Amino acid sequence: MDCLSCAGPLLDIGIRLWDCSAKSMAYFHELEENMVSLSDAMNDLRNLNQDVKRRVEFSQRQNLQCTNQVKGWLENVEIMEEEVNLILLKAREELQTRNNKCLGGFFKGGCFSHKLGKLVARRLDTVKRLLNNGQFDAVSDKLPCPPVDEMPIERTVGLDLTLREVWSSIQNRSVGIIGLYGMGGVGKTTLLKRINNELFGTRNYFDVVIWVVVSKEASITRIQDVFRYKLQIPDEIWNANKAEDRSIEIYQTLRGKKFVLLLDDVWKRFDLLKFGIPIPNDDNGSKVIFTTRSKEVCGHMEADRCIRVDCLTQEKALDLFLEKVGKEALNSHPDIPHLAKVFAQECQGLPLALITIGRSMASRKKLEAWKRGIELLQSSLSHFSGVADYVYHLLKFSYDSLPSTTLQSCFLYCSLFPKGSSIVKNRLIDMWIGEGFFDEFDDIHDERRQAEEAIETLKLACLLEEGDTEQSVKMHDVIRDMALWLACDRGQKKNKFLVRENARPDKFAKWKDAERISLWSHEIKDVAGLVFCPKLITLLITSTLIETFPSELYEAIHALRVLDLSGNQSLDLLPEGIASLKNLQYLNLSRTALRTLPVDIKNLKELRCFLLNDTYSLIDIPREVISSLSYLQVFSKLQSPGQMHYCPLYDEIVLLEELERLEHMDDICITIFDTLSVQKLLSSSKLQRCIRNLTIMWSFTSLDFSTSSLSRMKHLEVLQIWNADTLRIYPEKQRIQESLCIERLCNLRVLVVVQCEMPDMNWLVYAPFLEFLRVKDCSSIKQLLNEDFGDESAFSCLTMLHLQDLPELKSIIRPQQALAFPVLKEIEVLNCSSLMKLPFDSNSAKESLIKIKGQREWWEKLVWDDNHVESFFSSKFVSLDEIVTGNEDSLPTLSLPSDMFTLSSLSPQKSYFLNL
Repeated sequence: MDCLSCAGPLLDIGIRLWDCSAKSMAYFHELEENMVSLSDAMNDLRNLNQDVKRRVEFSQRQNLQCTNQVKGWLENVEIMEEEVNLILLKAREELQTRNNKCLGGFFKGGCFSHKLGKLVARRLDTVKRLLNNGQFDAVSDKLPCPPVDEMPIERTVGLDLTLREVWSSIQNRSVGIIGLYGMGGVGKTTLLKRINNELFGTRNYFDVVIWVVVSKEASITRIQDVFRYKLQIPDEIWNANKAEDRSIEIYQTLRGKKFVLLLDDVWKRFDLLKFGIPIPNDDNGSKVIFTTRSKEVCGHMEADRCIRVDCLTQEKALDLFLEKVGKEALNSHPDIPHLAKVFAQECQGLPLALITIGRSMASRKKLEAWKRGIELLQSSLSHFSGVADYVYHLLKFSYDSLPSTTLQSCFLYCSLFPKGSSIVKNRLIDMWIGEGFFDEFDDIHDERRQAEEAIETLKLACLLEEGDTEQSVKMHDVIRDMALWLACDRGQKKNKFLVRENARPDKFAKWKDAERISLWSHEIKDVAGLVFCPKLITLLITSTLIETFPSELYEAIHALRVLDLSGNQSLDLLPEGIASLKNLQYLNLSRTALRTLPVDIKNLKELRCFLLNDTYSLIDIPREVISSLSYLQVFSKLQSPGQMHYCPLYDEIVLLEELERLEHMDDICITIFDTLSVQKLLSSSKLQRCIRNLTIMWSFTSLDFSTSSLSRMKHLEVLQIWNADTLRIYPEKQRIQESLCIERLCNLRVLVVVQCEMPDMNWLVYAPFLEFLRVKDCSSIKQLLNEDFGDESAFSCLTMLHLQDLPELKSIIRPQQALAFPVLKEIEVLNCSSLMKLPFDSNSAKESLIKIKGQREWWEKLVWDDNHVESFFSSKFVSLDEIVTGNEDSLPTLSLPSDMFTLSSLSPQKSYFLNL
């Protein structure tokens, strides 16, 4: 029983040992096979790992981000490779001892083989799972876009002030849309990049900043794709939508963000909502900033702030030019730095020209090359090798974008004026009319309106800019060179448009292909050589010393349409033969010394514009000369107020009668000296209908007429009245359909009254669009508008008010009343000692006023109702104490010849300055 009892447990132990030994033997026998399988599987895993890594590296170069799943898999593979290497190393050591068959060794080695075999089998399963899990369809996702992408940009010069102005607007929550405008090449895009990079830095308060190059040819799809990328709209959503649905997707994404949209090179209205862009407002705090070459686009974009990007100052321009030239070229000769200053000046502050020319001069180390470069540049940028094509190609976009060939012709025509000169608008308009640029319009006043709009369009496109006064425009020198380059068929016909400050006789033969010639200089004394220019259609010979115009020249230039001889103060004779100019439409003889008009002028049957302003020596206008010009539409015989003592010797009445008989006459600017001439004018409905600019000058007579008489001059824009013993203009009520009304003077913009005795100027309330008012030396006037006419809306369009030598003037309007003066820019008061109060309150001229000019003593005696009002207007005051009272030589003088000043087609919103 005891033996059997002992045998049972021993048998159980034996069975268990046998099972363990059997399993161990199984693991041991499978170990070698599993080691081979694990090694093969690990090699496959390594290869797969390398493939996945290559895919990840490629996607990262595509700005994509590895997924977390792939990252984890790669990490597990790396760990597994280390473990498998160790396991295989231990397994090989074990296999080397497997031939030991002893029981003791068997049990010892068998236990170890059992554990190792089991570990190899498990790692084989893990490697197989890694192989299965490594079959990735995609190894990366799109990276989340940074809020702002920093843009590469060179060091900028001269943009800091403008950048500060833009940044101030960005910080102003009431400013949502900001327009940056300026001519091509001035640095608008560079400024926009500076703004972008400022947002990239520490001053970024926005969720996302999006840069879009709009350009003229940009497609909706391309622009939408920019938003898609920046906003990371998923492919499955984007591709499933049409263009209009994509805009909705953009809108829904942007609606919850505070964004900045930077639009570069906008040529027309960019409809934000059409592209799905929420309109910036106080609530969302977003901003849209765009660049354009046209200020008009700023209006179309409804910009809250328009900021002009100007050319560089001379100092900054030189800095930029020197930087691009480099020290090596500058140090190659001691005179080169001085020539570099000349180069910078010739580029007129245009960054594009400075950069391009500076780089081209960087390789030139010889002084002779720099001197030659100056000569070429001063002649024209188009002569400067390697520069014109690049600069002009960029600037030419503005020209190509003009909406009509007429506007393009008008632009090119401006290049005929001297470099840097102010071009008087009225003169330009008359010449355009003479050239026939607006012939599609039947009415001359429609032509003037279109010409005025053309000037504004060219200004908005930054192809023209403001001149020295608001009656003039200028052309930037580089823009002008580009215009001449275009006018000469992109430089292929260099003599097609010629502008010269000298005219050597031996050069005329080379001008045979010239179509338009402009000669301006006291250096020019003889133009007989122009007989070599048979193709001429425009000839401007202005401010020269020529004394006569050769008769044989008329036959040589018979195709001429425009002839301007103005400003030739030595020209006292026009030889007979001018009748050969059968095609002449514009003739300007203003400011010449002519004593008589040639009778042959009567044969210029195509003449439309005839200007004789400030011809003080003209004593004879032969009868029937003017009336024979059957197609004449514009006639101007104005005299500068400073030269009123030159009274004409010809018969004014006869001249008026001949003008009256002309069927096509529509536009008259004239100075009349005789009382009978005034009566003739007021009695002729034809003349009244044609008057645009009128100066009435006579000695100590009385004038008494109604506003109805003036209102019949429906195109009257400028009125000057001098030296009336008594002047009374009264409102005349007219009965129209059983009701009474007073006709308004809706086109009157400028009024000058000098040395006239009058009780008041109440009738001014019927000139609602008056912009300039000067009242001088009228000793009896006490109040401009009395209590019956003191409407608060009076002078609502007035921009300039000049009051001088009015000793009895006590108030402009009734004492306790203030006027809004919403657009008043300047007020000047001189020798008006009784005027103790100005009609100003806290709302008067608040946004528009630039300065108040007057004598210090008068200013200090003014009475103010409010200290804050006094403080505000005191900041605008400019003392005129240096002007000597009563010394006319020291006072400003008014000069309004029609070719120097005009107000054509003015809007109530515009303001126009006169130099007084």
